[in-house]
Amino acid sequence: MIFRSLLINLLMIKNCINNFIGANDYSPRSAKHSPRSAKHSLRSANHSTRFQISDHFQIGYLHLFSDGTNITRVDFADKELKEQRSCDILETAKNQLHEYFANTRQTFDLPLLPSGTEFQKKIWDILLQIEFSETKSYEWVSLQYGNKKAIRAVGQAIGKNPIAIIVPCHRVIGKNGNLTGFAGGIPRKRQLLAGEANKGFLELSFE
Repeated sequence: MIFRSLLINLLMIKNCINNFIGANDYSPRSAKHSPRSAKHSLRSANHSTRFQISDHFQIGYLHLFSDGTNITRVDFADKELKEQRSCDILETAKNQLHEYFANTRQTFDLPLLPSGTEFQKKIWDILLQIEFSETKSYEWVSLQYGNKKAIRAVGQAIGKNPIAIIVPCHRVIGKNGNLTGFAGGIPRKRQLLAGEANKGFLELSFE
């Protein structure tokens, strides 16, 4: 009898805990059983990048995304976007990128709102300190962050930089001077560094 009462109490406690967790659970299981919440999350995500344009530059196409106020993403691409919807900040970003490739601009003046973890954002902020035509090592970035041993995590954060060129992850190279992995490909990274060093960009061929 005592065992049965204890079992009932345990089941009641379990149900209370499950109900509490369910109200705050954002796992795929919770989304599956809460289509309204999933729909709201999707709408918010679309709202954050509701403007997008593409243009061709010396290193190929770039896709630019914005929430209407900030630049949220810049991607390397092989072709232009099929659907485009521009806004003032995207046009400003596009013009500044063309000035950069024309060697009439060395710094960007744009509001940035990349999506990432707090650690990633701190690393991307450090990348913004690297000036035009300079290169720094992954170790340097780790030291600026304050933890030399975090070099692997730093490298992963740099690799996930969502705002190409404007947040200059291409200026980070291996300690021995080797060009390492780059989201846009090593040819693009080499072209960006060479263009800044020689104060001129050449058209990059992908043939």
